[in-house]
Amino acid sequence: MKKFENYTDGEWDLVASLPQLVGVVMAGADSSGIVGSSKEMFANARGMMAAKQEYGGNPLIQALLPDTSSPSAAMEDAKEQRKRVMGRFKASGAKSSEELRSFVLADCKKAVQLLEKNESATVVAEYKKMVLDLAEKVANAAKEGDFLGFGGVRFSEKEQQLFEELKEVLA
Repeated sequence: MKKFENYTDGEWDLVASLPQLVGVVMAGADSSGIVGSSKEMFANARGMMAAKQEYGGNPLIQALLPDTSSPSAAMEDAKEQRKRVMGRFKASGAKSSEELRSFVLADCKKAVQLLEKNESATVVAEYKKMVLDLAEKVANAAKEGDFLGFGGVRFSEKEQQLFEELKEVLA
C-alpha cells in the first residue's frame, strides 16, 4: 500500500481508512445479531477486494487496497491497513456508535475536501462511488429485526438513514 506523495501521513490515513470505517459504521447502524454482524464485516472485506477489480484504472483506489501480487505483500499491506484503521478509530475517541458515526461522517467531508484538492474529478467521483457501494453492500449483507432467521429487512430504516447521510456528505 503506497502513500501518494501529495498527502501528509495524517491525510493519507484519513483517506485510506475511510472506506473500511464507513463499512464498520454501516454494520453498527442497526442490530443484526452475531451471525448478521459477521456477514456485514465479511461484506466489508469482500467489497474492498471487489473494488480492486472494479476500479483497476483508478490509481488512488489501487493504492488504498492490498497488493495481491504475492501473499506476503498482501499480508503486509493488510497489517498496515489494519493499523491505519485502528489509528483512526482510536483518534475518534468514540464511546458509542453515534459518536463513531458522527466522526466518520465528518471524516467523509474532510476526505472529499482533500481529494478534490489533490485528485482529478474522475478519481474523486470513483472514490465516492466506491465508498457508497461498500456501505450499500454492508447494509444488504444481513437482515435486521429478524427472529431466528424469520422476518426482518435487508436494508433497515436506520441503515437507509445513514446511507442518505453518507450520500449527502460525499456529494
